[in-house]
Amino acid sequence: MGASEIDEATLEKQEQTFARAFQAGDIALARGLYHPEVVYRSPTVRLFDWPSRIEGLEKTLEFIQLTLANCPNTSYRAVEKACLPDGSSAFARIHFDWDRDRTRLRSNYVVLYRYRDGRILRQEIYYDPSGRPERLSRSADDSR
Repeated sequence: MGASEIDEATLEKQEQTFARAFQAGDIALARGLYHPEVVYRSPTVRLFDWPSRIEGLEKTLEFIQLTLANCPNTSYRAVEKACLPDGSSAFARIHFDWDRDRTRLRSNYVVLYRYRDGRILRQEIYYDPSGRPERLSRSADDSR
């Protein structure tokens, strides 16, 4: 595999690493997936008054950890994944579930990844920020 390539097997391992990190509530477990010059973009930044473009590994990890700290009992599952034919980018559709009070919620979003040197250089999250999270019944949460 070339320096900037991603393939289905590598993408699967990446998403499994994210799932473990999110379940543990510790994004540092996924630190090795990121290029030091990573750029992170997400509509979620507006909830914490962060800039729309987060640059660098430490700031990216700090922001994701802030999100996890505000979403107890997180589960993360890539329900669809695809690599672009040139191997430089990949997409994943994610079910991000968490608890708020006595309610289990789900955010369904898409992530675009771009790679350099085999690591994530850009991570862009796409979802409708005006939409409400889906409410799940406890029995609908298959990660527990």
